[in-house]
Amino acid sequence: MDTALILLAAGRSRRFGSDKLVAAFRGVPLWSWAARAAEEAGFAHRYLVVGPHSAIAPRPGWQVVLNSRADEGMGTSIAAGVAQARRHSRLVMTLADMPLVEPAHLSLLANGEGPVFTQQDDGRPGAPAGFPRSAYPRLAKLAANEGAGSLKWHDADVIAPGSASLRDIDRQEDLVCCSASRAQQNRD
Repeated sequence: MDTALILLAAGRSRRFGSDKLVAAFRGVPLWSWAARAAEEAGFAHRYLVVGPHSAIAPRPGWQVVLNSRADEGMGTSIAAGVAQARRHSRLVMTLADMPLVEPAHLSLLANGEGPVFTQQDDGRPGAPAGFPRSAYPRLAKLAANEGAGSLKWHDADVIAPGSASLRDIDRQEDLVCCSASRAQQNRD
């Protein structure tokens, strides 16, 4: 299957206070963990959506997509990623501030048939998520401040990963908490 991964990395990190995606998490830039999970999952087509303010140094094997409208919201980043990856038969989207996402979970999303979301801690569907080509027009028309989960998907599946893999980094103190979760995963 011709599946691409879109890594959304264009947020402004307002709650963090600086560019969180280049902050060190266990010795490497935070965004590198999500990128590494995508690489280990075997995605040959990888798109990194960044904003004009991004300080991310691209990794080999990633196509950088500049979203000049990133300040307007996540919907613009999703649309920018979909526009670049539309030739692929399926897309998996994940967030660059989720360092605990497992490659196996991304692979499950890639192998789905229709839309497949990850069940969040509150039970709602969210990221990471996978989509067939038939969903691209809807994703491209999201309102600027919306995510893909905000659309009504009547045919979507929702899968639940281990809860630690859903953690994202919003504030500087989350780096410590998330790092402790990663250390526990490595011991298990």
